[in-house]
Amino acid sequence: MTEQELAKGLKDIWDLLTEPQQQAVVANMVSLPCSKGDYIYHNEEESVYLYCMIRGCAKLEKFGIGGRNQIMRMFQPGDIFGFRSYFALQEHTTEVVAIENSLLACIPMTLIERLCFVNADLAMYFVRSLAVELGNSDQRTVDLTQKHIRARLADSLIFLSDKYGYESDGITLNIYLSREELASLSNMTTSNAIRTLASFCTEGIISTDGRRIKVLDLMRLKHINAQG
Repeated sequence: MTEQELAKGLKDIWDLLTEPQQQAVVANMVSLPCSKGDYIYHNEEESVYLYCMIRGCAKLEKFGIGGRNQIMRMFQPGDIFGFRSYFALQEHTTEVVAIENSLLACIPMTLIERLCFVNADLAMYFVRSLAVELGNSDQRTVDLTQKHIRARLADSLIFLSDKYGYESDGITLNIYLSREELASLSNMTTSNAIRTLASFCTEGIISTDGRRIKVLDLMRLKHINAQG
């Protein structure tokens, strides 16, 4: 991994660092290549690193009742994660799994903490990030517990389109999730996700080809989501 790749991945905080601080990050960074399905970290594992996604994407899951996992967030290049549990003096309460071949930069949280003590801009970045994350989590809790299953799946498809964009045709989502992953992201059973996707296809809102999903009518999706 080059310094340029690292700087691009850490784009939100790189320019907040002085040159000596940047060099300290480079000197202490560890590259972590992951294959699809690899765990980046496990639940109840000690929080050691700040992770930065350089290439690929991953899902953050939390254990639920009966061993069922819930996808809480997803990460793409430029996203950083893994720092909440360290600042909370906890072990990880979630797990992160690569959903395609990925490359991550791992920066020791002890170094990040030392930099925060001497760099107020960096410290405020993490305060704001955690505040935004809390607000998003509150909204997601309401959405996943009060919306109808059609609205929940529509919300997930809109989220994926906003976060990952489309392929060159302008309608195929630039990420491929299994039906189980879509169900977990939408807080529904796999069978309900399959039936709802089929309904959306029949209504001409989307089309599917294996894991590929084409969004044919984004406005309809947004209307279904807004109806709740």
